Amino acid sequence: MAKTAITLTKVTCADGTTDYKVGLNPNTNADDKVQAFVDAFKSVANTASSTCHGLPTKLILAMWGGESGWATGNTQNSNQNWSNMIYTSATNPVGNIGEGKSGWAKFEGRSKHANGFAYFFINNSRYSALIEYLKGTNSPDVDTCIAHIANAGYGGSDHAAYIETVKSWVSTLVKRSDIE
Repeated sequence: MAKTAITLTKVTCADGTTDYKVGLNPNTNADDKVQAFVDAFKSVANTASSTCHGLPTKLILAMWGGESGWATGNTQNSNQNWSNMIYTSATNPVGNIGEGKSGWAKFEGRSKHANGFAYFFINNSRYSALIEYLKGTNSPDVDTCIAHIANAGYGGSDHAAYIETVKSWVSTLVKRSDIE
C-alpha cells in the first residue's frame, strides 16, 4: 500500500495570518507513517531550526514525531502542539492561543507551533546552555543538543531516560524516512 499524505487544512489565524492545521497521520506502515510525517513538517522544522540558531532539523522532527506518535496522537492534533509544550502563560510558549487538552499549549497550525517551539528554547533561561552551544557552533551535534534539552528538564525529571528516548526517535526518523 502506498503512503498517504497527511491532510493539511489552510486556516486563517486570529492575527490574520494563514497557517496549516495538520490532520492525523492515516498511515499504519511504520515507514509510510514516518515519511508522511516528515513530508508534512519538514518545511516548518527548517524554519524552527533557523529561528533557534541552527537546532538540527533532524532533532526537531524526531522530537515532534516521537512526542506525537508521528502525528497520530489525538491530543497533539487537537492542540496542534506536536511537541507537548506545556501552557505556561499567554506569551509562553510564543504564539499559543491558550491552554489546550491535558494542560498543553494550543496552536492554530504547524507554523505557529514551529515558531513557539523555537522561541520556547530561546525565551526560557533554563535552556541557556543549549542556546549558547548553538550560537557557538556552525555544525551542532544532535546528541549534544539532546543532552542540553534533557538536562534542562524537557521530557521530565529522568534526564537519562529522556536522552535515550529522543535518541531512539532520531534513529527511527533516519531509518524510516529520507532524512539523513
